Amino acid sequence: MNMLVLDIATAALPNAADYLDPPHADRRLTDPKKIEADIAAKAADRLAKAGLDLDLSRLTAIGLHNGVNATVHLCRTEAEERAALVATAVAIKDPQGALKTIVTYNGHDFDLPCLMRRARHLGVSFPRLSTDRYKSINYDLLAELTDRNPDRRRSLGFYVKRLGWTDLVKPLAGEAEARVHETGDWAGLEASVLHDLTATLRLAQWWGIWRAT
Repeated sequence: MNMLVLDIATAALPNAADYLDPPHADRRLTDPKKIEADIAAKAADRLAKAGLDLDLSRLTAIGLHNGVNATVHLCRTEAEERAALVATAVAIKDPQGALKTIVTYNGHDFDLPCLMRRARHLGVSFPRLSTDRYKSINYDLLAELTDRNPDRRRSLGFYVKRLGWTDLVKPLAGEAEARVHETGDWAGLEASVLHDLTATLRLAQWWGIWRAT
């Protein structure tokens, strides 16, 4: 079985606010300053969430791990995004052109749809990837490890702690990853994606789905 671990990082588009409807203040507020502050807070919250919106996010990194070697494509510019998507479209196919089995953590709900949608927005040719839990050749470990109670959905970091992988330390939290265009900490982002790739690979091995290629 030809398998590949995949992880992405995203941020909001710089003009994401242009596509969002203006928020309305709480109707119970009467003080102009409080109304203004409430609108500003809601606008900031919407913009923060745009990094996880399929139509309002941009890629900041795409990471791939074949079980031996890991590669992280940083997307500091739109041109680098396009190049990363092209490279990923090649990497997820075997020499005969068949799609490899992609292993992710929450990839069915986010990573795979985001890659396909961003490629569409940028005009990059990209394969259609199945996200059907029962029919897809791809594995989403979050779905695999979550029982029927959605309140018991665990983060990847939870399993890093639960399984005692003390050698894995993630440099950046999700919020810091989403602000990399502001902070310029691309080295930290690369290390964070490498962390998630390694953790996902180990989790796939622990769960018994990983097959060496």
